[in-house]
Amino acid sequence: MKVIIVTGASSGIGLSIAQYLGNQGHHVYGISRSKHFDKSIRSIQADVTEFDALKAVYQEIFDIEGRIDVLVNNAGMGISGSIEDTAYEDASYLMNVNFMGVFNSTKAVIPFMRSSGGGKILNVSSVAAKLSIPFQAFYSSSKAAINAFSEALANEVEPFNIQVCTLMPGDIKTGFTKNRKKNSVTSESYGDRVEKSVGVMEKDEQNGMDPDIAAKTVHRLVNKKRIPLYKTIGLKYKVIVLLAKILPSGLANRIVGAIYAFKKDK
Repeated sequence: MKVIIVTGASSGIGLSIAQYLGNQGHHVYGISRSKHFDKSIRSIQADVTEFDALKAVYQEIFDIEGRIDVLVNNAGMGISGSIEDTAYEDASYLMNVNFMGVFNSTKAVIPFMRSSGGGKILNVSSVAAKLSIPFQAFYSSSKAAINAFSEALANEVEPFNIQVCTLMPGDIKTGFTKNRKKNSVTSESYGDRVEKSVGVMEKDEQNGMDPDIAAKTVHRLVNKKRIPLYKTIGLKYKVIVLLAKILPSGLANRIVGAIYAFKKDK
């Protein structure tokens, strides 16, 4: 039995991960901005953008359990639209949730994992971190930042017996699609390219993997003695990430553009 914290656990991948781990007998604490009532999860209301609140919550969990074994940094959001038409406030908020939220949560948990003799930190990134999606620039950027953060973190905390893994799922069918924030303004210069691009994304997501696939992947990592620095979720996406490594970066980016950018539309 492990003591596990999952952020963003009220819906989507986070909820599936928390429920699955809870049903396997682990003590799972779900952190989210809204309370979620589930018999397999101990739900705690907190915002990942507020470090002091997270630190207090993790202290409470540590006081109850005597240790913290695993942290799954999952909380996140998306914005769609062109870079030009994205409001500074929206971009800043996304980076605050997606990236600084991971920083806050990680910073808060490390002392408790060190006191526990070690642990595992699993940061949920995305295949979009490796292949930046047009009209999803800030989501892709935040996930790429998580990848870089995780690589540095792994070397820093290794002496404390804390392992780090970056999870890169592909398209998963969840409420994330419905909850994605769309730019309120789209300039005429982009025509209907944004709408078409988002339409392709949403179709891919709604035809994507079951979130339980991600949950089962996390469960296997929780039980492994040694975990990899990166774990791509979904066979198709493992191939895509491999091709992104092999192909020249310009060619890989043109392929992504051919799928999502609709550059020939005026």
